[in-house]
Amino acid sequence: MDSKQGNQSRYPQQGNAAQPQQGYSYNHNSAVVVTQPVTAVPVVNSVPDNMGLAIFTTICCCWPIGLFAIMKASQSRTALASGDFQRAQTLSQESRRLSLFSIAGGCVSIVIVIIAVVVSITNRSSDYYYSY
Repeated sequence: MDSKQGNQSRYPQQGNAAQPQQGYSYNHNSAVVVTQPVTAVPVVNSVPDNMGLAIFTTICCCWPIGLFAIMKASQSRTALASGDFQRAQTLSQESRRLSLFSIAGGCVSIVIVIIAVVVSITNRSSDYYYSY
């Protein structure tokens, strides 16, 4: 058995192998890229301080709670300016929670006032009817 024939039986010829066209050549160099596993670290650029919401709730809703919300929002801004993102996030959440409590307190106050006015008007009108 001839060495040329032995190679042909061991390695069959592929039928549609791409051949380089005239004037072109194939580059058989390949690069291997190895990457290391990296843990993803979230990048925090800004934290909402909720100052606008705190000011709104102080003016329009329940002002005593709104004042505390403004204080927390201001502390959140200071923490963010100093680079303490975790503390800024915590203070921002507290400011938002206080603002929402202020809105809820304002809504409850409005409902109580409406009920008191309706009861007052009803009592006056019933006194008017009973006086005659």
